[in-house]
Amino acid sequence: MAEVFVAFIAMFFVALVCIAFLAIPIMIANARGICGGEHTAIVVLSILGIFFGLTWVVALVLSLVWRGDCLGGDNLDKLDKLAKLYKDKVITKSEYERMKAKLLRE
Repeated sequence: MAEVFVAFIAMFFVALVCIAFLAIPIMIANARGICGGEHTAIVVLSILGIFFGLTWVVALVLSLVWRGDCLGGDNLDKLDKLAKLYKDKVITKSEYERMKAKLLRE
């Protein structure tokens, strides 16, 4: 009975290590701000790495090569920061209006 328990614990830890290993490209993609279809492709290729090791390598390369676009934040956050700068009198009204117009054009 003890051998079965030890074998179960060993298999459990091996499974945890495999899952952590397969999640490396996903964690890199999240840290780099990759989102949308690129993130989905990395997740799918990483999961398929369970069956085909080459897809995990492809997912790792893609997570390192693709540029992350999600970290920049949206324009609403930038407008809030800009309004705070104007309220704190760090920038003038003309600078505020110019920067606000630029953000709204993007």
